[in-house]
Amino acid sequence: MDSLEFFSHVMSADFDILVALLSKTKTGGQKECALLSARDYQCYAPDHHQYWELIAKECLAQTDSKSYEELLQSVGAQFALTAKNPMELEHALLWEIMAKACEKYTEEDFIRFALELRVQPEAYTFTGIKEALETKYAEKETLPMYKISLCINALVLGYFAKNPCAQSAPYVSSLLELRSTEFFGTCKIFEHESLQKFSEQEIFCLALALAIIALHKKEQVFYGRSGDSKAELIRKLKRFTVLLKTVPQFAYNKAVPEIMAQVYAFNVVYLGRYNMPMPKEMACEMLFGKMFAALSEKEQQAIMGAEKTNASLEEITKKLLALGLTKDQMQDLIGVLALSNNRLIKIENIFIEWAVKLGLR
Repeated sequence: MDSLEFFSHVMSADFDILVALLSKTKTGGQKECALLSARDYQCYAPDHHQYWELIAKECLAQTDSKSYEELLQSVGAQFALTAKNPMELEHALLWEIMAKACEKYTEEDFIRFALELRVQPEAYTFTGIKEALETKYAEKETLPMYKISLCINALVLGYFAKNPCAQSAPYVSSLLELRSTEFFGTCKIFEHESLQKFSEQEIFCLALALAIIALHKKEQVFYGRSGDSKAELIRKLKRFTVLLKTVPQFAYNKAVPEIMAQVYAFNVVYLGRYNMPMPKEMACEMLFGKMFAALSEKEQQAIMGAEKTNASLEEITKKLLALGLTKDQMQDLIGVLALSNNRLIKIENIFIEWAVKLGLR
């Protein structure tokens, strides 16, 4: 069980999907397993961290494995995957499953995927996104497999007929860094034609291995180019996710349509200062919660015009404040733009610098 010792560092909320796999059937019924009858489970559930050793033992017992490495190798063998070490095999398996999930993606889906992973690929294809992530990893920015593993964890929900974690508040917080949990959960990766030859036990082992990998990637230490600790990077990811939900609420205001063009212009000028332009589709999804193609013709024209703005950041800020945006909302707008690109080395300093300069702090 030594290879699953990292479970001791996993937060209770992050165990939700793994525990669901161990305790529930695909149709949502309750399994008969040692975990459910254990005293610590009955006393502390759903505070899963209290009995992480029981969870680890149950993972090996239900897959007839002597170790996590043995489980990983048996699952990898089903896809003819080979690797020099367990970490490489984990990565290979994640990419294999993600490639299958992306087979029927539209361009809009790939744009959503790229936004989720915070990369700007040369082409919105699986290969383009993978290359962008690998480049990001080579530059020692946020470990991309961390976000890929979150996407995979959401895919694992497709194992069940109904989401067994839907009513769980801890589950919501455990995937707070991922906007598109529901989207990935509908992909039904385990119904993929290449997996139909797998037995029920082999499908279960695959789902369990993917859920464990997702926890493993989240718990591995990784650093940003600024030297941020793992905890700091996760904090920024959570902050970014919150802003992705709050900014569209005031940026896409049909009652005051003029706000949209000014917000987009702010984005163009702000990121232009740091030579970090954002693709139109990604910017619209982030700022307005809508793809550019989903906007009305009039709204699209307003965006196209805003891309050519000659106004300064100060001038645009004054217009937005005059249109009714509060100083707190302006800070949120600055925050989501600052956090949207990992190449900003001193994100917090830049945020404070502009907030002060614009009189928002």
